[in-house]
This record gives sequence, structure tokens and C-alpha cells, in this order.
Amino acid sequence: DELMDKLLTPTTVEDIDFIAPRLRKADYNECLASTGQQPRHVFHKSFNLGAISLTLRAPNGNRVGLCGVVTSPSIEGAGVVWMVATDDIYQHQTTFLRNSKRALKHLSENYLVLFNCVDARNSVHIKWLRWMGFTFINKHENYGAEKRLFYEFVRIK
Repeated sequence: DELMDKLLTPTTVEDIDFIAPRLRKADYNECLASTGQQPRHVFHKSFNLGAISLTLRAPNGNRVGLCGVVTSPSIEGAGVVWMVATDDIYQHQTTFLRNSKRALKHLSENYLVLFNCVDARNSVHIKWLRWMGFTFINKHENYGAEKRLFYEFVRIK
């Protein structure tokens, strides 16, 4: 669909270098807490693994986020879904929300299950994940490099 092709484009190295330094504070903190590494480094590593797939764009073409699914190494048919954004996404909230579910459908077409963990401090993402139909199934008290509270979420096709 034409609009989706405009709002979701295949990620390039330039997209990563543009978005990484402009991340929402909550996304930056979450990336650091879970991996212990700078977001730009994590995104480049994911990109090289073929795991970053899409750049989120505003209707004016501006890049406002990145998202993707990494095939789970341990659970057959499962993908680890993730998304990060810049503060500019708030200026395009309606467009973003209106297209979120279609984007997720696109990202999940090769998976039976999508899951990941979210930083308990990232309240915007938690609210959005609920709205997107994810279920919170677990609480991890000492998750990731910073040993913080994270919530595990899942969505089954």
C-alpha cells in the first residue's frame, strides 16, 4: 500500500546515524539498561545481522524511528520485536498510531509469536504495547546490563 511504503522504508546506515543521537530519552535509557552499549553501536550491529528492517517516517518524509524483528535463536517461530523513536514522533502521533497495527502485521508475517522485554520506566511504550495487543507475562527484577526492572511481553498470532 502506497502510504505504508512512504511511512515505512527499508533502513539504511544513514537512517541509523540520523536517529541514534536523537532518540527519546526513555529509548536511549532502555537501550543502555538492557545492552550496556551505546544505541548507535547496537543499531549498527543489528543492521549488520539483517535485524533492523524499517525506518519510520513522518508524512513529510522526516525519519522519526526504527523498528524490526530479530529471529529468536532459541524459540522456533518466534521473533524479538523492537522499536525506538525520536521526540519528533509526538508531532505525528495520529499517523503513527493509525499505521502501527499494519506495520506490526508486516513485521510479524514470518513469525507465530512476537516478544521482548520493556524497561519498566518506559511508560509510553508500555501503554502503546498494551494498545497494540501485547500481553505482559513476566517481570524481570534484574534485567540486562544495569540489572533493572523490565517487563516481558508477548503477542501470539
